[in-house]
Amino acid sequence: MMVENLDYNKEQKALYLLINELEIIAKDSEDLWEIESKLRLSDVMVKAFILEKDGYILPTTFGLESKDGNEAVAKALNKYIETMSLYKLENPERRWRAFQDFDVDSAEDNDVEDFFDWIEDLDDYI
Repeated sequence: MMVENLDYNKEQKALYLLINELEIIAKDSEDLWEIESKLRLSDVMVKAFILEKDGYILPTTFGLESKDGNEAVAKALNKYIETMSLYKLENPERRWRAFQDFDVDSAEDNDVEDFFDWIEDLDDYI
């Protein structure tokens, strides 16, 4: 299904595209479904996107055995972060809610929690 045909706002469409891209990567890098990868991906999203930590550099590995898988994940995360930065969400709370939007399901019926650990409290990352 094309993202233009979905009844999502622009932030949800960006999340939909990210989750779908991660599904594609996971077909060749099944370790993307494992908790270690979920924890690493969550850490990246909190620091790079939600909190926008100054000087934070996106890592090149995410617990995947495959170099291609790690590179593809980095590319997908970077694309999402760059896209969302265009929307200028005003604060960490707003970015957090946009990222942890469980109304967004992928083409294969996965959601953000299938690839990222639940972010309970942002204070754990500050």
